[in-house]
Amino acid sequence: MSKSIVIYPDPILLNGTKEVTYPLSDETKEVISNLWELVKGKGVGLAAPQIGSNLRMCIITLSENPEEAKKSKVADFIMINPVITFYSEVKSRMIEGCLSFPDQWYYVIRPANIAVQYQDETGKKHILKAKNWISRIIQHEVDHLDGKIFIEHPTAKKIENEDLE
Repeated sequence: MSKSIVIYPDPILLNGTKEVTYPLSDETKEVISNLWELVKGKGVGLAAPQIGSNLRMCIITLSENPEEAKKSKVADFIMINPVITFYSEVKSRMIEGCLSFPDQWYYVIRPANIAVQYQDETGKKHILKAKNWISRIIQHEVDHLDGKIFIEHPTAKKIENEDLE
């Protein structure tokens, strides 16, 4: 496992992940700690493959965006073994970036609302209904866990740097 963010085209970004078992091993706890450390001040989400781990977990951190954090019940949280169980028919088009793709931005169309089941560090199961921006972050991170990358999303359209404002 890396103590830095893995950059595309590293093949680990295209592999699937394996389910995390409980109780959490010391190795799993170390991956969690590294995820928190590496995302701080850099992004709103980070998946285990992005730091070289094949464990099915990711973190979502909204505290860097206070407006969005107010809308969410939990500003920063870990999702272990997440599975998206509902996708709305309503779609939204937003700009996405990724820490594993520095300075690359794409428009991507995704479902506006989702429901996701996941576990926390204690193994407790949760169901989260997410809308808009938070929904998008979760979908992006779960894609990483499934070996999918946003630049290959069927709706992805690259934005040239001169078009960014």
